Amino acid sequence: MILVKPHHPRHLLTVWNPAYASDALDEHLRVLLHWAQEHRAGTADEDDVYVWWGKVRSTRREQPLPHADQVLAIDEQIQRGVETHLYLTDYRSLYVGWILEITADDVLREMAGEAEHMPSYYEGHRVDFWFRLQDVRRIVADDTPAVIQELGRLRNVNFHDRPVSLYGGMVDLPLVVTSTDGASWFGGSSALLDEQLWAERDAELRGETGRIAHELRDNLFGQAVWTALDPTTRTFLASGDAVFRARRDDPAFDFATAAVEYAKAVETELNALLLPALRPVMRGKPTSEREVTLNSRRIDLSDDVPHLGLGELLHLLAHAEHFRKALRTAFPHDWKWLQGELPAYLDAAAALRNPAAHSATLSREDMVRHRETILGIGCEGLITMLARIRLRAA
Repeated sequence: MILVKPHHPRHLLTVWNPAYASDALDEHLRVLLHWAQEHRAGTADEDDVYVWWGKVRSTRREQPLPHADQVLAIDEQIQRGVETHLYLTDYRSLYVGWILEITADDVLREMAGEAEHMPSYYEGHRVDFWFRLQDVRRIVADDTPAVIQELGRLRNVNFHDRPVSLYGGMVDLPLVVTSTDGASWFGGSSALLDEQLWAERDAELRGETGRIAHELRDNLFGQAVWTALDPTTRTFLASGDAVFRARRDDPAFDFATAAVEYAKAVETELNALLLPALRPVMRGKPTSEREVTLNSRRIDLSDDVPHLGLGELLHLLAHAEHFRKALRTAFPHDWKWLQGELPAYLDAAAALRNPAAHSATLSREDMVRHRETILGIGCEGLITMLARIRLRAA
């Protein structure tokens, strides 16, 4: 699906109920991962890779939800190609699903074959709405304060656009919300995941990445820097460090896997830092000053820019004069570092990201050097410098 992005798309937020299954979220992930595996094995089409999430109606409520029409109206937004999210929480963790369809039809009982795309516990329950999810990704794991912080970026449409409150505000679910930062949780997936689902990626090192994320936040970066980073950046840092720590005592291990994760973290953070800040600076400028050519494609820097690779970002920093000029306006305190010193860091990170570099084994010694530079082991790391620029620009 080609994604478009209006100014204020509407999304949904709900809570999963542990009374329905030992872990309702895991039940849905198992179904989604099953269909992803079937597709990779050639026994299911790509269009078969989805899972239904149902909004179960409370046994104490007979009447429809007061905002049911608002919820169903979001399906029209989805069909226009707008990336639309279903935020899912149990107060300790937070996930986001990519919605393909919203319906009030009885999917379980009236649509043949759809029971195979949902957990079995829906049998016997009445459902207000069904949400067909193409992918689900983890944003926060086992960290209630972080959930509160992330949900604070959402605005409750039916409560005067106030920030979502985890305690006291979770009534008449699902909430209809908008996002203050316009996060695109799935728009850059193909560039970052090599056609994997986020659900598949999250399943690979689930418990370990959550533990490492807490470790990096509490014992390396600190709360302020960690919070300033894009959530996807945090994901790649944790997964890369989980691989490194698990194999650091194996001198024969090829550390390219961990290196790519660190490089993706840098790439993601630069996309999140630079492109949104340059957008308002470029607006209103002549086409010749706001468009650049990257790999034979024209990109309008005043609009939503697709995810850019490290090599493309390096090219803009080094050679695109209008881009460089706009940096001076968007980052008055940091543009000299961004143009002068950052490219040297990116040369090394881009080499890690280049598939051609992986034909040779990446040694532990080389990996340690890259890790120290990116994370800031014994120095102020690249990730910390980018986070501090974001904090100064906020």
